[in-house]
Amino acid sequence: MMRRKVYFIQPTYRDKFGKLLKGKSLYTMSLVLQALHSTVPHDWEVQLCNEYFEDIDFDTDASVIGISSMGYEIYRGIEIADEFRRRGKKVMFGGMQAHMSSDFALPHCDTVVHGNPGRTAMRQILDDFEKGEVQREYHCGVDLNYQIDYSTLNAKRLLFTPVITSVGCNYRCDYCCIAALYKGVCRVRKLRHVFAELEYLHGKTRRIAFMDTNIHSRHNYLRALCEGMLSRKFRFVWGAQATIDIGDDPETLRIMRKAGCKALFIGLESFTQANLENVNKAQSVKSYGRRIENIHRAGIKIAAFLMYGFDHDTKETAAELSELVTRHNIALPMINLLVPLPGTPLYTRLKSENRLMIKDEHDFLKNNIGYNSSFNLCLYKPLQMTADEAEAGFIDLLGRLSGYASVVRRSLCPDPRLSVFFLYSNWLFRREYLRLKKMRERRFAHSVQQAAECVT
Repeated sequence: MMRRKVYFIQPTYRDKFGKLLKGKSLYTMSLVLQALHSTVPHDWEVQLCNEYFEDIDFDTDASVIGISSMGYEIYRGIEIADEFRRRGKKVMFGGMQAHMSSDFALPHCDTVVHGNPGRTAMRQILDDFEKGEVQREYHCGVDLNYQIDYSTLNAKRLLFTPVITSVGCNYRCDYCCIAALYKGVCRVRKLRHVFAELEYLHGKTRRIAFMDTNIHSRHNYLRALCEGMLSRKFRFVWGAQATIDIGDDPETLRIMRKAGCKALFIGLESFTQANLENVNKAQSVKSYGRRIENIHRAGIKIAAFLMYGFDHDTKETAAELSELVTRHNIALPMINLLVPLPGTPLYTRLKSENRLMIKDEHDFLKNNIGYNSSFNLCLYKPLQMTADEAEAGFIDLLGRLSGYASVVRRSLCPDPRLSVFFLYSNWLFRREYLRLKKMRERRFAHSVQQAAECVT
């Protein structure tokens, strides 16, 4: 008889030297393990492993192994799945990347679970495993309306403890994997579950991060959340992701700040309107200045997601973009080269235009060379420059924003704790620039050497 025990694993990944990335702390992390744990029926045992913090127990007595992959760590997930199957275990894959790359994952597991399974769906899946009738794929939709059990999460390992109030986003930007997955729909959780979790966390930490893709997708819900936090006298310091149009909602910004919001992480992507229109991003660059100023006026700092290498970017864009980051007092720029991720409309378009530079779509997942590192390789053909020029321009852009004076100026704010956070984050930004610059110089030197050897 099958042992009623499931082992959920969130893999880490291997760096370019093949070494598993490990650590003792993170800014924040996904709640996937805690959420999955909360869906398992009470007559099943549960074992959890975040491989970044701890080693996998390959000798576990669990009969079912669940592996969740959000992105490039799917390669490590497949290694883990293959080893457990060799040992006679049943394996299920879940998470965003398993959904978007199910053909890639299916040969290495017994089933792929799509969506966000709730308690009913998890009961069905585990019952099917027990009966030997597991389906190759389960499409579960979205169910997060249950209280997440935080007892297995060690808040001391995290600078900010994660909280989730919704999944999905109302927008359908062509480059976004969340948009491709949720099709422009945002699903919110019942606030009673969120408040119960916050009540528990209030006794453990004061620093939280709302992990929603866009916390402003439902502004009435957001206001009710903040009002509930105030009425319960929670004293959290927190940040969240939002779209820039939250800058047109001063009343919500006011109550957010009063409830403890200190920073918003906002996807600006580009300051060129033609770029936004080309990727179906429904925002107006002309409104950026006003909206940014309104957010700042509310006492909230901005960390901005930006991308370089759009179809209307040129070799001059790096200088223009760095000047705009400085002019708008962006506290933390988070910059990537444009990446056409498989499963997104952007990927499909560039493929149809014969502009992708690698044949295997899963090679895009290998682009990340370090944990939370920028995507730094141009794997498509830009329109206004070569791929090499785009990579050089990206490094130039990082360099323009990495000077000591820029790092300090961006980081300073009235709250000393927030200043420390931004100073450390901007220092990591500078360190990453220096690392990528050195790597590029080494590649260039290697290319020169190879050319010289060919001549001789």
